[in-house]
Amino acid sequence: MRGERGGSAARARAGLPGNGASGDRRLAHGVPAARHRVPPHPDGHAVRHGASAARVTFLHPLALVGLAAAAIPALLHLLERRVPPEAEFPPLRYLSEAERQNARRLKLRHLLLLILRTALIVLIVVAAARPLFPTQASGGSLHEPTALAVILDNSPSSGLVVDGRPALERLKAVARGSLARATASDRLWLVLADGVARAATPEALLATVDSAAVSARRLDLTAAVRAATRLVGAEPLPAREVHVVSDLQRTALGPGRAGVPRGVRVLALAPPPASQAPANRGVGAARVTDGAAAVSIVGTPGTGAAGGAAPVTLRIHGREVGRALAVPGSTVSITLPPLGPGWWVGDVVLDADELRADDTRLLVWRVAAPARVAALSAAGGGRFVAAALAVLEEGHRVRVGGTDVAIGDRPEAGSLVSVVLPPAEPALIGQANRALAARGGRWRFASAGTPGPIAGSSLPAIAGLQVTRRYRIEAVTGDASRGTGGDTTVLATVNGQPWLVRDGNVLLLGSRLDTAWTALPAAPAFVPFVDALVNRLARGEALISEVEGVPRVEFRTRGADTIGAIVYGLDPQESDLTPAPPALVHDVLEAEVLDGAAFAAARFAGAGRRDGSGLLLMLALVCALVELGVATRTR
Repeated sequence: MRGERGGSAARARAGLPGNGASGDRRLAHGVPAARHRVPPHPDGHAVRHGASAARVTFLHPLALVGLAAAAIPALLHLLERRVPPEAEFPPLRYLSEAERQNARRLKLRHLLLLILRTALIVLIVVAAARPLFPTQASGGSLHEPTALAVILDNSPSSGLVVDGRPALERLKAVARGSLARATASDRLWLVLADGVARAATPEALLATVDSAAVSARRLDLTAAVRAATRLVGAEPLPAREVHVVSDLQRTALGPGRAGVPRGVRVLALAPPPASQAPANRGVGAARVTDGAAAVSIVGTPGTGAAGGAAPVTLRIHGREVGRALAVPGSTVSITLPPLGPGWWVGDVVLDADELRADDTRLLVWRVAAPARVAALSAAGGGRFVAAALAVLEEGHRVRVGGTDVAIGDRPEAGSLVSVVLPPAEPALIGQANRALAARGGRWRFASAGTPGPIAGSSLPAIAGLQVTRRYRIEAVTGDASRGTGGDTTVLATVNGQPWLVRDGNVLLLGSRLDTAWTALPAAPAFVPFVDALVNRLARGEALISEVEGVPRVEFRTRGADTIGAIVYGLDPQESDLTPAPPALVHDVLEAEVLDGAAFAAARFAGAGRRDGSGLLLMLALVCALVELGVATRTR
């Protein structure tokens, strides 16, 4: 028996090295030469670029440490193994052959028990690690841990009614499909039209999607994808994706490219073909100038030729006061009726179409009596100012002669507002400063300043015009805190230094309004500048600003006076519903543009994965039953 065991063991020892060596050689020939050189990557997988990902992954890979328990059955078998002492017993020598046959059967049974018990432990440990197997079946809903950002574009264009339902409903259904497949091991964000990335659980984000309504904000898809890809790209997870759920307007693609980081996958829901772009008209802008409302009409190109001109209605307090016809791309003027002094709010309305959000726009204007202006002398006002005032008087914008506004080189005591220009002679600067101080001024003329262009948001029409000669305007020494009071405003600058300052009822200008000092008098914007100077800036009024947001009007006040207004409305670009071509989307967003079915199939690395732990537990149960039967029969 010992010789037989020794021979089999020797044969086993003689055979194992040869088989192992040949297996190693076959493996070495099958591996590329560069496969062992894997570059380090701090936030990615240690896999050579271009190599296919592993087909089987684990939700709980740390549980595989339990595979060490597979050695327990082997250890127990070795510990329980006993070699009984051998002794010659002549009366029982005839039983030796029977004993040898019985020993062989016991060895086979013990080996089978060892294999079954080891397999049982391995199956239980691997099942605890929850292996995921790729599957093309619809039931495969599991996937690798994924960092996912869903961009749901609920900008105004998503309110377009298609087949009796807003387009936003279709977009929300697609976004829900992405979030519903997420698991607890995923990292999720949701981005709406406000551009804010919301990180939360799948349940919380699904509730946010369900409650999302059409927003008044326009979404820059390029900027949103750029931010989202960097957000998911920083996560140390096996998969990283960005799902763009949008109507993909051409105007929604902002400047530049998204610049998607390596390892991040971007999927975009395909828009309808460009040939199916819905016709649309909208009110782009509405402003009141010279007693009339100038209204620009925007929309999808080609709408005008298809549907003809559309009626444009101007209403004040719900009452129609004017009407005109216009097509997208045109501007119409609607004359206002005579109105009393004060601030007025109206709205411009188009006939309703499939996109209702852009069919109405608010507008605000102020009605005031023309300013009575006095230019004190040719030395103070100059011939250019006199000519501009003559033009404005002819247009009933000012009345020359009066005490509302005085233009000169020193403050006028009898006027409500003084526009003070620097004296022509440098020797008279001190006299002008003393007159300003006597008026309670907190700013004064200083030394000569350097030439430069005019800058200032309060007077955009004169921005960029050159100033060749000027005096610096500075706060009175030791009174800088008063010089920045609420009724003091720097309206324009040159080289970053004040050039036009409002200080209470004094407007201080750093240059004389003459071509020897600045190019402004020779520019077409000079007459509108003088108009704004005496009619708006002299009263302390600010520009009427137009801001993107929910349509409304907010008035700006100073004390008891209303000095301006902010009109909120939609971005006119939302009215152009032309979809972006897929090639352009791929180029700008670096995204795969897919229709609804392909988009759903491509989510989460494009293949569903089924949890194999159930099958492994069933196999473990079979192993346990077989082991029980073998062990019972052995006993």
